[in-house]
Amino acid sequence: RPQARIRYSHAEQYVTDVVRAYQQKSFDEFKRYYHSLDLLLIDDIQFFSNKGRTQEEFFYAFNALVEAHKQIVITCDTYPKEIAGMEERLISRFGWGLTVAIEPPELEMRVAIVLKKAEADSIELPEDIAFFIAKHIRSNVRELEGALKKVLAFSRFNGRELSLDLAKEALRDILNVASRQVSVEGIQKTVAEYFKIKVSDMHSKKRSRNLARPRQVAMALAKDLTQMSLPEIGEAFGNRDHTTVLHACRTIASLRKQDTGLNRDYLILEQVLKG
Repeated sequence: RPQARIRYSHAEQYVTDVVRAYQQKSFDEFKRYYHSLDLLLIDDIQFFSNKGRTQEEFFYAFNALVEAHKQIVITCDTYPKEIAGMEERLISRFGWGLTVAIEPPELEMRVAIVLKKAEADSIELPEDIAFFIAKHIRSNVRELEGALKKVLAFSRFNGRELSLDLAKEALRDILNVASRQVSVEGIQKTVAEYFKIKVSDMHSKKRSRNLARPRQVAMALAKDLTQMSLPEIGEAFGNRDHTTVLHACRTIASLRKQDTGLNRDYLILEQVLKG
């Protein structure tokens, strides 16, 4: 609907709005605005952690919008139940809706995104450059767009036509950083040595505890220390499904809170891999 009232806000901006309303004693106006929206999108809601007044105001806004059958979309860097410093009543309400894990886009999608961004700027980008950018930038759309802008700016500044060699030169710093990043192969080798198992056990289908737990630790480390998506990690661990990787990551995250020994092992491995 063209007339729909839509508000996108980063969580930090929402906090700023709450503080301003408090300072200016304009909470009535604040509530009228946020409670009358048709769609509210809040990005990085984990920034609400330990901010009592902000959480209280969002709680009221959430209830008002739900009761009016409006829509709310929130994003977070973790699952709702894992947000520290968030009121239980808010976490409970987050569970009312659909929770979806958003993984980094696959290679084909990344290529399409780069080409689409270039097209939006009326740039005819050679596909080999789009593929090169997409192959080396795996984390998120913002970084893809940033890499593309860097290539385009480098081309304009130096008065050179777009080419694969130019793209490699423009992104040299980014690629040098990427080359120093942890690889999944390095993770598998390090974890296997630490737990005294074979690297081949990382790819095997054996489910004995002494093999399954190190494998889960390696998967969790791969998620934390690389830019690989869950399907890509699964493929590196014997063509396992991405849901298996997700389960492993959740299991290790939960066990680390309960098992000090496992948490110590994880932190040691993390430190070794980071160098």
